[in-house]
Amino acid sequence: MSVFTDRRLSAKGGEWAVATPHMTASGIAADVLRDGGNAVDAALAAAAMLTVVYPNQCSVGGDLLALVGTADGEVRFVNASGRAPRAVDVSEMRARYARMPVLGALPVTVPGAVAGWATLADTWGTRPLSAALAPAETAAREGVPVAPGLALDLRRERQNLLRDPGMLGVFFAGTDVLQAGQTLRQPALARTLASIGTYGPSALYGGDVGMSLVKLLAEQGSAMTVEDLAEHTVRVSGPHGAVYDGVEYLSGGDNSQGLYFLQGLRALDVVRAVRGTLDPLGRDAGVVASVLAQAAAERDRFCCDPEREETVPAEELLSGPRVRHIAEQAMAGTPVALLGQRKASGDTVAVVVTDRDGTWVSLIQSVFHCFGAALLDPHTGVVLHNRGASFSLDPASPNRLAGGKRPLHTLMPVLVREADELIGAHGVMGGRAQPQVHTHLALHLAAGASARRAVSAPRWVLGAMEAGVTEGAGTVKAERDVPSTGVHAIGDTGFTVDLIDALNDGVGHGQLVRRDGGTDGPGLVAATDPRADGSAVAG
Repeated sequence: MSVFTDRRLSAKGGEWAVATPHMTASGIAADVLRDGGNAVDAALAAAAMLTVVYPNQCSVGGDLLALVGTADGEVRFVNASGRAPRAVDVSEMRARYARMPVLGALPVTVPGAVAGWATLADTWGTRPLSAALAPAETAAREGVPVAPGLALDLRRERQNLLRDPGMLGVFFAGTDVLQAGQTLRQPALARTLASIGTYGPSALYGGDVGMSLVKLLAEQGSAMTVEDLAEHTVRVSGPHGAVYDGVEYLSGGDNSQGLYFLQGLRALDVVRAVRGTLDPLGRDAGVVASVLAQAAAERDRFCCDPEREETVPAEELLSGPRVRHIAEQAMAGTPVALLGQRKASGDTVAVVVTDRDGTWVSLIQSVFHCFGAALLDPHTGVVLHNRGASFSLDPASPNRLAGGKRPLHTLMPVLVREADELIGAHGVMGGRAQPQVHTHLALHLAAGASARRAVSAPRWVLGAMEAGVTEGAGTVKAERDVPSTGVHAIGDTGFTVDLIDALNDGVGHGQLVRRDGGTDGPGLVAATDPRADGSAVAG
């Protein structure tokens, strides 16, 4: 029997709790908490481990966004997302491509995850970053069993991976990809983690690791330079919030799509006041889909790097008149046009933790598409993300490609507050559908579901989860066990419903840590989505 079949999907405790999409990462975080580390120390240890055991979804070469809440009530948003190379030739890109490339060197932006790790460790951690990286370094050097989710993505992405010598050298045994249970060894990545542990983030942002990445990218046509890496900065700011049924959900602004989750949630609270408790799997599925579609359309029109572009202020996006209009359109059944969708096979990991001191963390890191840009630097073992695929080549778009600019970002950490006290940390995988997955979780919990039920309930998502996807306009992907009432309600709103297998990662997966979570009773509860390979641990 695989070790991944014998994992806890939920756990209760009185002092701390953690959930991640891979049981090894959850176990490392739990060890840190048992040993006296705080929630940030634990989250960082899990995040580093996930780059080793889930390279299909996150990497040293990816991005990171996080929310940290402390016992004094302060909540801060950490935006470590990277920027496009300053010397990118936008005119040439527009001449060569109708839309941003998805694979290869051109969509690679500055990887921000390591800078985010350092900011978290320096600001809120009780241990040096090197302590968080040490278990991951050992795992990369000695090897880890290939998880079922990683094995599935290796099969799905085999043709793309075959094109890259770095991928071939790590993820193949002979002529085929590694299978579930086989050992994945990454000695070059182990050396990179050791270097970051010794020299800090400068190893990547100007040091030997960064120089190796720049050399690889330059050979494949990227304008990325060592100076682009060295100039990378992390922005720390306050969160934004939305109240649904008396509970406040917090997420980030900037170039994150978190604002559009909050916008949709505020609109759904208007709907709830009219219709009562909302059921996204029953009679209310259609109106929920309409609200989510309108919020997604707002995101696609306005989300961009606010440091570089004029855009609609957060206060206006979340204003009462705007969210009431969305709610009224949804209740009236007004059709909403959407881009199509194809099934997403992996892009993001979420780590959610709370500790005995009242610190709460939602940390999200990613390579964007499955295995990112499908580039692995053989000298560093680093998989490079493809966040730049989210840029637009339309010169009229606020999210248009420009040198030194951050793209529209799908990552969106979430914390939950009630009566001015933090009670939850939520995180999901789902690409552009992350706001939708978060909305499903919020609605289930508000209706009284347990944390475990909230993450494992049947789910549907609409619109494009990945960049560069335009086919199948108006399609909703629904798991086969979504009740027929919900399927019909979505169809009656004008969407085409495409049924997929139950517990399918094409509808994303979520992680929860809650205090007094729904029907779980007093104390802390952690829950992990059965669609991934995670576990929930509490003590």
